[in-house]
Amino acid sequence: MAAARIEQGGPGYRPLTKVVLLLLRSDGKVALVRRARCPERGQLALVGGRLEPAEWLDEAACRGASQALGIGVGVQDIELSGLLHYRSERGAGRLCVVFATQRWSGEPSNSAPCEYSEVVWADPGGPPADCRPLTHAVLNQYVAGTLYAAVAMPDARTAPAETAAIRAAGYEREIRLGVSGSGMPAASSEKNTGARPDARETK
Repeated sequence: MAAARIEQGGPGYRPLTKVVLLLLRSDGKVALVRRARCPERGQLALVGGRLEPAEWLDEAACRGASQALGIGVGVQDIELSGLLHYRSERGAGRLCVVFATQRWSGEPSNSAPCEYSEVVWADPGGPPADCRPLTHAVLNQYVAGTLYAAVAMPDARTAPAETAAIRAAGYEREIRLGVSGSGMPAASSEKNTGARPDARETK
């Protein structure tokens, strides 16, 4: 039914675009932020947000990291990591563009206390159980080295127990199509330095 409603959107349909940045430490852990507002209060989210009008994707990724973590990230230091097309049973389709970096200036901290309660460094291959569904799906895609995936998400109003069961089952069963790409980055010998050995040109 949801697919039918989306198809009726007519010509020119443009899904909302979200841009996130996977900030990766030398130990391989990624920065997540815990939401401080309902309806997803207490859940861990990716660093990033909606693409603003007249904004380039890579600029949006750097802006999101600066606003959430108070750090400086240059567009030349990030790389495109993947694209996720997702939707819930009740919502229209969404696009999530994923960038990754191991380079930044400053010490990451919670720079938006009205939006987030804390910064958590998590293992991409074993993220905490209280991650948002989108967070879990993006990290799964990144670890798998998949450049593109189409994913059916649980609705935001889904009961917590049911959502947890879906997470436990693994989103890979929901991935309709995947295009393989590079794997995870090798740990850098120096914090905040070095690029992924399989870096792809983004410009």
